[in-house]
Amino acid sequence: MLIIIDGYNFIFTVPALEKHVGVNQIEHVRDYIISLFVKYKEKKHYDVIVVFDGNYTQAALPKKQTCSGITVIYSKSGINADTEIKNITNLCQNPGDVSIVTYDNDIKRHVRKCGCHIIEPKAMYKEILEILNKDKKNTSDEPESKREGPSEDDAKYWKDIFKNLPNEEVKPSVIKTELPRTKAKKKLPHTVDDPIYKYLGPAADETQYWLRIFQETEKNEHQD
Repeated sequence: MLIIIDGYNFIFTVPALEKHVGVNQIEHVRDYIISLFVKYKEKKHYDVIVVFDGNYTQAALPKKQTCSGITVIYSKSGINADTEIKNITNLCQNPGDVSIVTYDNDIKRHVRKCGCHIIEPKAMYKEILEILNKDKKNTSDEPESKREGPSEDDAKYWKDIFKNLPNEEVKPSVIKTELPRTKAKKKLPHTVDDPIYKYLGPAADETQYWLRIFQETEKNEHQD
């Protein structure tokens, strides 16, 4: 299945997205919907192409780029996104497996003649949100017993088990042998430029701490 999205038409058709254009500028909203379709592809495993009108972009962007598995196309100067989408659908060998996300009537008429399907932007946006909300619910779903801890009967059972354990230490059956002695390594002389204690990198706990900080920052940026 191939999903082709009329990018700016998608933004201006969905009120929840359009209201952010004036405040955050269209580039930020554009990047946001790209991230939405990246997550959509991860769940549905469809091929995804998002087409934007290059005339709306102020910065010089490549005509075609790949973002985490989805293809993003910016139309050339003088050519709008509608023409790009029509050209893509004309080249589709299996139009029955292609869906176009747009509210543009001209594109709708064209892709229907090609045999492609139409998805309304609002319906697509709703589907993506349902997938994301379902993901959040699944990650938060945890057995109630695990959150509340062991029951009173379980606690009493294990308390009795530990109480009945013998106090004396069980002698190991493995015969201890002395390790062969090794020669101590000679200490190499150090220079002024070579400190005695060299930095060996951050500890494992420190690395995990900063990794968690960056992940939370990235998560907050996506939410914004």
